[in-house]
Amino acid sequence: MSDQVTIATGDLRRLAAAALTAAGAQAAQAAATAEVLVESDLLGITTHGVQRLATYCQRLRQGGIKAAAQITVERKAPSLALVDGDSALGQAVALTALESGLEMAAETGIAYVGCRNSNHLGALAPYGLKACEKGFLLVGGSNAASTMAPWGGREARLGNNPLAVAAPCPEAPHFLLDMAMSVAARGKVRRAEREGRPIPEGWALDAEGRPTTDPAAALAGFLLPFGGHKGSGLSQAVDLLAGVVTGARFLTDLSSGIGHLDRPSGSGHFFLLIDPKRLLGAGAYAAAVSRFRALVQETPPADPAAPVRIPGQRQQAQRAKALRDGIELPQDLLARLEALAAGAPD
Repeated sequence: MSDQVTIATGDLRRLAAAALTAAGAQAAQAAATAEVLVESDLLGITTHGVQRLATYCQRLRQGGIKAAAQITVERKAPSLALVDGDSALGQAVALTALESGLEMAAETGIAYVGCRNSNHLGALAPYGLKACEKGFLLVGGSNAASTMAPWGGREARLGNNPLAVAAPCPEAPHFLLDMAMSVAARGKVRRAEREGRPIPEGWALDAEGRPTTDPAAALAGFLLPFGGHKGSGLSQAVDLLAGVVTGARFLTDLSSGIGHLDRPSGSGHFFLLIDPKRLLGAGAYAAAVSRFRALVQETPPADPAAPVRIPGQRQQAQRAKALRDGIELPQDLLARLEALAAGAPD
């Protein structure tokens, strides 16, 4: 493993944006994408951080991500909107949707915003955290290219579609759940393949439907949904909310952003925003959610050395440390980002 180096948050955002603009992205869309990628690294979600930049730059140059995309928002009702991403960087599409949803929810108390013609939007946790910091509850999700078989099937027709639920607390940590539907994310399987190590049993099946610990065989086969039929059903539910009702592609219609660099993914996303202050009043909600968090955190731990946490608590502690001390990256990754920012080919 390469040596680690530390870089300040602002410097990494500028470097990431420069890499994207060197590949042809518009400045505002590059900055939005850099914000989400670096936020993922701050939270310790490195599989969805700046290590994705090289692929995004390749897709920009080959046309899978449209460099000159024009993102548009169409308000359908006081609390409903659709965003057409025009095959732009997925993070730029998703942040446009989130900002529109926050504006509508501030007016009406609730909002649903769907996205179509988008690409990979990264981890959902950064969007959930942004909503929490504005005082809003968020339920969000995205569909993805097929990597799982429907429960009982032997052909990949479901995406490993992530779902997030975020709830603001009076002070951090906020409730921040971000999960995909597989036992383990595909990015973790790719990382195991790069590092030459096996994956745990129960993560995946090979192309013949046999259990495997070989990451290459897993990537050629299927991820396993968590909870069997439950994870399979949740994946389909997310695709209904992110793909079917937004007019985006869904199920097997989506294109892989990894295997087909020159093809837009056509993915869909959604954000549902709720203003809890409208329901309970600011004071009552703050008291209720604080008690909720305390009841979870104060559960007697099975292991005294491992206290009980709420979802996202560890990631937010990591973020606070990284904001203070800087973000650690592998030295070779930082060198590659600097080369991309200087306009080197991918």
